[in-house]
Amino acid sequence: MGRYADGDAAAFDHVYRELAPVVLGCLRRWAGPESAEDLCQRTFMRVHRARDRYRRGAPVGPWVLTIARNLSIDELRKRGTRRDRLTRDGDLPDVGAPPPEPESDAEVVAAVRDAIASLPEGQRRVIELHKLDERSFAEVAAQLGIKEGAARVRAHRAYDRLRRLFGADS
Repeated sequence: MGRYADGDAAAFDHVYRELAPVVLGCLRRWAGPESAEDLCQRTFMRVHRARDRYRRGAPVGPWVLTIARNLSIDELRKRGTRRDRLTRDGDLPDVGAPPPEPESDAEVVAAVRDAIASLPEGQRRVIELHKLDERSFAEVAAQLGIKEGAARVRAHRAYDRLRRLFGADS
């Protein structure tokens, strides 16, 4: 994954060959066979878009499976299925201690929206465009009329502020 993040496109083939069967199997269990193939493709599209954010030396499998899991949760929400379906039979990868469960998803969504709304305008717009609209930093910079580096700096500062707001300074 490190080679792929550095621009070696051929390295993606290796990552895909090794992980796609595992990801597809998990997605079949998590979201059902009817949407597993589509979610697998979307997972690797997200891996591609996020390759520059891959933390060198970190295990690739849990990182990719976390992306797949999050897409599964989104898919289940669209269908009105509870996310606890994903935790049956211990089929989630072990990625460390789970965070405490919130009282409800609605409370978490409200807290995150409030936190994002509290950001300074420039930081808020970058987060909205980059994370919520899934635009690249180049696209964000073009839309806001700033340099790509400035968009990245604003995002970094916004994430630092959000971490402090949620007490995740570690």
